[in-house]
Amino acid sequence: MTKRFSIFLILGLITTGLFAQGYKITVKIKGIKANEPYLLASYYANKNQKIDSANSDKNGNVIFKGKGKLSNGIYLVVTPSRNYFEMVVSEKEQEFSIETDTFFEPEKMVFKNTKENLAFYEFNNYAAEKSLEYQGLKNALVMAKTAKDTADIQGKFRVLDSLIKVKRQEIVDRDPNLFIAKVFRCFKDLPEPVPQRNPDGSLVDSNYRYNFYKDHYWDYIDLGEDGLLRTPIFHNKLETFFTRGFLQIPDSVVKEADRFLKTIEAKGGKDLFRYSVMWITNHYEKSKVVCMDKVLHYMGTTYYCAGKTPWADSSTIRKMCEHVVKIAPTLCEKIAPPIVNLFDTTYQKEIPLYSVNSPFTVVVFWDHQCGHCKVTIPRLNHLYDSLNKAGVKFEVYAVYTQDDWEGWKKYVRNNKLKFINVGNMYGKSQYRKEYFFISTPQIYILDKNKKIRLKNIDVDGLGDILKMLSKEVEHEDHKN
Repeated sequence: MTKRFSIFLILGLITTGLFAQGYKITVKIKGIKANEPYLLASYYANKNQKIDSANSDKNGNVIFKGKGKLSNGIYLVVTPSRNYFEMVVSEKEQEFSIETDTFFEPEKMVFKNTKENLAFYEFNNYAAEKSLEYQGLKNALVMAKTAKDTADIQGKFRVLDSLIKVKRQEIVDRDPNLFIAKVFRCFKDLPEPVPQRNPDGSLVDSNYRYNFYKDHYWDYIDLGEDGLLRTPIFHNKLETFFTRGFLQIPDSVVKEADRFLKTIEAKGGKDLFRYSVMWITNHYEKSKVVCMDKVLHYMGTTYYCAGKTPWADSSTIRKMCEHVVKIAPTLCEKIAPPIVNLFDTTYQKEIPLYSVNSPFTVVVFWDHQCGHCKVTIPRLNHLYDSLNKAGVKFEVYAVYTQDDWEGWKKYVRNNKLKFINVGNMYGKSQYRKEYFFISTPQIYILDKNKKIRLKNIDVDGLGDILKMLSKEVEHEDHKN
């Protein structure tokens, strides 16, 4: 699709239904042919959705109309050649007209019966003028010969940026009830936080700036306005906040997700709530960060299994609820479930997990015929030797998960595995009911109290992690 003018990005079209009472948008485009198909689309998060279609008439008119009412949002009129321009639709303005030509130049567009688009294109025209100045400054920056020249040009960039912000705020202040005012308000910068200081002048909180921006990130965004979902702004804000707004550790994610989603619920943004629940769930389900399944467990139990996702079908909810039950026993920071009725390669000696007395226990579920295991287990054996000799004390509790007992014994013998090797050769152990995994190897790190500190660790990073955890223990012992 060729873009003529846009302050947003456009992505692929997806099809959806209409909303719910009477709209009529007349677009007159000079110089177009009769009986050609045009699309009406809207943004939806980081995609576009098709709303309607209409053919041009002999007078160059394209009329989109329907019985359902269009919701607030930024919409697009898309030509047969995939060119397009943007416009604002609000629930208060369901019948208006636009005149333009095939170049869709903002300064030449004529609007009738739409305050939203008059304000929108007032800003667009201003931004287009400033973009010419911006391009001129970019060219000048390339030609700058001295540090002073560069600094002067960068100062002019900042002035231009400030002018754009002032113009946007001017429109917001003039008519704050417009939908486009809510959109523009999303771009407003947070004020610089003022740190609190102790009587001696030291900072009360050295992370005050981080905490301020995290706590006030959503201040200028109306989380009760579902129309923001029909712009690219909300998705980008959501993604930025949950990927760069705070530390990506499970407890922090759960805390921020809980606070954010409760705020949307309180504000009444039903579409925003639905999208946010789905996005957060999907994002952290795919996360490669260790222990992040704690976020999935939180989302599943708090929303999907608590009847707060009416849009999800029964099959999705059932699968989610089954999954959170499976992963619950082995979430990080929980005490690892006991493992009993596993025997060593002599088939005579039972070795329960809780019988292992060590500052740290690495539990690994593996199979000697698994390709990744053939790489992981020898490396783990080498690490077991080298780290223990270096003073990093830990034990390995290796659980064979299949039933080729002779092959397992031969692998243990041939590879001289020095750590604890056990298997369920008598079929009495129920460890699979508590330790859910669908592939091997799976690695858990337990502390001396058998609390799960980390899991799903790659063996290449295991050594550094054990060293770090050992130093933490030494530090705590020294404090006590």
